[in-house]
Amino acid sequence: MFQFMPKLELRHLLMLRAIAASPTLAEAAHRLSITPSALTHRLREAERRIALPLVARGGRRAHLTEAGERFLLAARRCLAELESAEREVHAGAGAARQVVRIGGSTLCGYDWLPDLLRRLESEQPLVDVEMVVDVSLNPMAALRDRRIDLAVMPNRTRGRDVAAVRLFQDELIALVPADHPKAKRRYLEVRDLVAEVYVTDTTTQESGREYERLFEPAGVRPARILRAGHMEAVIALVRAGLGLTVTTRTSAATFVAGGGLRIVPLTAGGQYLTWHAHFRTTRLRGAAVRLVADALAQVVRQRSA
Repeated sequence: MFQFMPKLELRHLLMLRAIAASPTLAEAAHRLSITPSALTHRLREAERRIALPLVARGGRRAHLTEAGERFLLAARRCLAELESAEREVHAGAGAARQVVRIGGSTLCGYDWLPDLLRRLESEQPLVDVEMVVDVSLNPMAALRDRRIDLAVMPNRTRGRDVAAVRLFQDELIALVPADHPKAKRRYLEVRDLVAEVYVTDTTTQESGREYERLFEPAGVRPARILRAGHMEAVIALVRAGLGLTVTTRTSAATFVAGGGLRIVPLTAGGQYLTWHAHFRTTRLRGAAVRLVADALAQVVRQRSA
């Protein structure tokens, strides 16, 4: 029977990941702990094997070609799977400590994290937690790609390979300047939002956020969007009177305490989110991840009480 034999090796995949994360090939070589000439030789070898250029020549920055980007996507998945397999095998073999990687949607907040760490230290001293912050746009994809072990999401995603534990309920609200005419309203409708400059950290349609819950069902988009890139920047712009935004009541509480802002509910019935912790139902990883998910659920219940 014919067996596929890949032309690229693990060292080539590591090379592509390093190049994508580096401004120059010299920096990529430094990340790999090899010389620039060794990196150039490895790159030429990979390009010769697949008969396609992987890096666009010229310019100060190292840019992957279309073929390079496609192989980078495969490299990230392969390396994440390999890392996960190594962790699982060590965990199944009775390794001393187990690390559970947690990633969350942008608005999940992390006020529960200190209490979770304290609880685990007391009750599960052999289980460590690692926060992965670069998966917030799509934690479920990161979970299925094995880049994280626990995905905190504002809804429940069902699947044969995924289980979920209910965590807490929060509310989507509008955050407006304190002196804005709409700050005194009992609630705002979607039309009130689209009539204003809308300040946001991202325009990517995340699950459970305002695009999915408000704009998309109404078939509208804000007439003018000011993308600030980071929540602290969003708050600064809203406080300065340059627009309004939508966030969760929990996330807004700290910012409102600083003054200059008002929380206004959304729609007459309110917009509520029920957060869940999702994890893969794999045999080797299941035990430690489930322990962390249950501990997190207990922590948020105690905080709510």
